[in-house]
Amino acid sequence: PRRVAPPQRSEMATREELDHLFSPSKWSKRLPADVIVIQHEKIVREATEAAQRDVRCKLNVEFEQPGGQTLDVYYPEKHEGREDVFIFIHGGYWQAFGKEHAGFLAVPFTRSGVVVVALGYDLAPKVSMTAIVEQCRKGCAHVMTTFPRSRVFVGGHSAGAHLAACMLDTDWFQYGMKTPASFAGAVLLSGIYDLVPIQKTYVNDPIQLTDTEVQQFSPQKTLTRLKLPPGFKCFLANGDQEPPPYKSQVAEYIEVSQAYIWPSIWQLKSLAVDTQTALSGVLSCGVVWDSAL
Repeated sequence: PRRVAPPQRSEMATREELDHLFSPSKWSKRLPADVIVIQHEKIVREATEAAQRDVRCKLNVEFEQPGGQTLDVYYPEKHEGREDVFIFIHGGYWQAFGKEHAGFLAVPFTRSGVVVVALGYDLAPKVSMTAIVEQCRKGCAHVMTTFPRSRVFVGGHSAGAHLAACMLDTDWFQYGMKTPASFAGAVLLSGIYDLVPIQKTYVNDPIQLTDTEVQQFSPQKTLTRLKLPPGFKCFLANGDQEPPPYKSQVAEYIEVSQAYIWPSIWQLKSLAVDTQTALSGVLSCGVVWDSAL
């Protein structure tokens, strides 16, 4: 008889246990949970403010109807329209933070000649997961149209990594692209790739995921239908002090990726830090661009 894999720990957990398992701040060994969230917000916000002072940028560029969502663009000193473009999507469990927390990586990346785009999107409970993914797709389509001669990469942290992975599963013709378009690569940091357990936690209280959304927007479940260009590269990273489900989701995403579409995948599987340090350490030092993409 066919062997059936035992249920995952998160599948057997109570609501209280699941809430703890999907609370990254409670797993950090550096600082108490309430302190590390406040510190993380302060660091990335102040670093973004510094980038806006020090880097040539265009802020609050509308990509929907007037009064709709916006993005911020940070340019390298020499901008000729052919530079690599990196779209970064912020985290916050789809209910916190904004693009004002996502420009912190502009300084090291623009120094390397990369255009950085910090993408904004509405948050739960104001909007649903379907609306958030749709806004991000419209923003990415706007960037592809604005930089037609550039290689465009997409990435994000935590919920932003989830959204970036969702962007890979997009028919860009539906978003006004008149020629085939796709990303040259992706940078996924501490992401969520299966929404099934999220639907059973406190995270779901404001966003109210439907069963259809869980299936449609779980990147691990859509990997087999991706059509990616030759030479596409994906870089995944997670912190060693992250909750077990975060680590297992990365491992499962890599396993499915290698089985179906990527015989080899760029990965930095275990950083001896928590999720906030993984974000700032990997991106701020530019290791992603210099070593992977």
